[in-house]
Amino acid sequence: MYQNKDRTKLLNEITSFSKTINEIQGLLLVGSGSKGFKDEFSDLDLLIVVKNSQDVVQIHDQLLKHIHQNFHVLKEKVYRHEEDIFVTCFFFANFLELDLGVWSKSKLRATKPHWKVIFDREDNEIQRLLEESLTSQSFTSIVETRKESLSFIWQFFRSATVALKRQQYIKALKDIDVIRDQIIRFLCIRNGINYDFDKSIDHLESPFLSKLKRTYEVKMNNDNIHKVLFELMDLYFDVIGEGEDKKMIHRFLQEMLVG
Repeated sequence: MYQNKDRTKLLNEITSFSKTINEIQGLLLVGSGSKGFKDEFSDLDLLIVVKNSQDVVQIHDQLLKHIHQNFHVLKEKVYRHEEDIFVTCFFFANFLELDLGVWSKSKLRATKPHWKVIFDREDNEIQRLLEESLTSQSFTSIVETRKESLSFIWQFFRSATVALKRQQYIKALKDIDVIRDQIIRFLCIRNGINYDFDKSIDHLESPFLSKLKRTYEVKMNNDNIHKVLFELMDLYFDVIGEGEDKKMIHRFLQEMLVG
């Protein structure tokens, strides 16, 4: 199992190597590490900023080669989101994970606040670009979130109910997960959290949290899933606000599951 010093060693090695490549403008520490690593289990999330778009592929390949030469990599997965945006996930022999982004400067945008600039060859240009992208970002309002959720949530109540009638318990629970995710999303946004909902919900102070947790205590049988569906319906509309949609869904559940 890796220790803090292993994470620091990896960070220092990538920082030093990046500084030797002129086409790299800077390096960012992103993810939880940008605010200080949460605990000994935290992984390492880095973002390389490349000056010119046409150099991204070459820089990405150089970095991968260097990492393989200096560390024991068990597994890796490369995601190419755009021509000049790569994210590669590494799993090392000490079980540390590195998520390494290689982006062209022209595509740089902060997806979360608090990203930390480790170095920048151009006098804080990267920091300025990050701040500008955050300022221009518009997060979903509670009203928009509610409207969007109500437009489709009935589908998952219906699908879960039909699956339960067919004794397709895994399918029913997968649909129930979508309903839970909507509750989690709404609770987080209402508390000023606009990202990392799954990571934030456990520590949220909300009177609804204990009710939400109880819906995870479910067994693979008709009676249990039936009970959870009704509990989730009540919780969903307690959180998001009651209206005609609740009456409709309640009537549907009653007719399908109670008779």
